[in-house]
Amino acid sequence: MLKFQLNHYGDNTPDGEYFAVLINLDSERFPLGQRMVFKFAILNEDTNEPILDEQDNPMFAVAVCNNSKMKSSKSKIVKVTRALLSKENYDPIKSLSEIPHPEELFYTKTSIRVKQKTSEKGKTVSNVTHIQRPRDGVWECIESTFDASIKKELTMEEIEKMIGYERPS
Repeated sequence: MLKFQLNHYGDNTPDGEYFAVLINLDSERFPLGQRMVFKFAILNEDTNEPILDEQDNPMFAVAVCNNSKMKSSKSKIVKVTRALLSKENYDPIKSLSEIPHPEELFYTKTSIRVKQKTSEKGKTVSNVTHIQRPRDGVWECIESTFDASIKKELTMEEIEKMIGYERPS
């Protein structure tokens, strides 16, 4: 059977707490570069069926992360993955040095908190801010801020790329 991979838009879930399932992790292009996007489908906790919005579209929420090689324990992609670990997959010591690939956690069901944000251009995103850890029911904040105190010297090529300058061939 031929199957098509579907795209989901995490823009139709209002602020609140929801029962959800992790269904996908995509690399997506944003104005400031590539981002990894965890996609959660919102479910009815009693029936495990997707909840539909006013236009009969399934509701989704997303956790948008900077691209990462999953090596920094501070990265949001690691925070989300660690928060989704079940009691069987979680070791408090081992998880400090290694975690499973997020794809191994697809179809993990848990509760999430969502906060909608709308950009200056009018684009709305239903952002996941907290995940209720399946292993112990504790709410974990997955929001993070970029550590601007880390300064890196940029090469001329990196600066040119940032400002959109293209060298003549």
